[in-house]
Amino acid sequence: MELTECILKQNDCFRTGKKIKVKGLMLHSVGCPQPSAQRFVEQWDRPGIKKCVHAFIDGDSGMVYQTLPWNYRGWHAGAGANNTHIGVEMCEPSCITYTGGASFQCEDREKALKTVRRTYDSAVELFAFLCNEFGLEPCKDGVILSHKEGHARGIASGHGDPEHLWNGLRSGYTMDGFRQDVKAAMKRYE
Repeated sequence: MELTECILKQNDCFRTGKKIKVKGLMLHSVGCPQPSAQRFVEQWDRPGIKKCVHAFIDGDSGMVYQTLPWNYRGWHAGAGANNTHIGVEMCEPSCITYTGGASFQCEDREKALKTVRRTYDSAVELFAFLCNEFGLEPCKDGVILSHKEGHARGIASGHGDPEHLWNGLRSGYTMDGFRQDVKAAMKRYE
């Protein structure tokens, strides 16, 4: 996993400086056809932005851009998970077009699946690293959640990510599989 630090020091979230005790990790996808993490870093590193995550995963390279210190409170879940979970956004393929809500069309499924594979693989590595760093058990209930799962628990706003992307592309990825992959990857960080 390649990680570069790009802390969003101008973002209001960073400037509040509120810290959390990390109890879990939340996986998101950006909800728009933008594979470039750098674009989000550039757009979000200014005052007045009312959202902030701990990292973006680039869709073209799989590189992780850390945008908040891991123990800072992010503005990613829209509810209580901001107080307990690190939030990570996976960038999405440029060849999809949203048609309403979480529905989209894809003009090049193979290209889209390559992007999804890169972000998934990097997310597994990042979450394995973070689980080791914070002493988290990836398969324990509530430790690793998607935004969709967080909403079902009442700790995140009503989004369907990243499952909407995985399911819409028929990628075969699931959150249960993701948690298992993170658990297996943790051995590399012991």
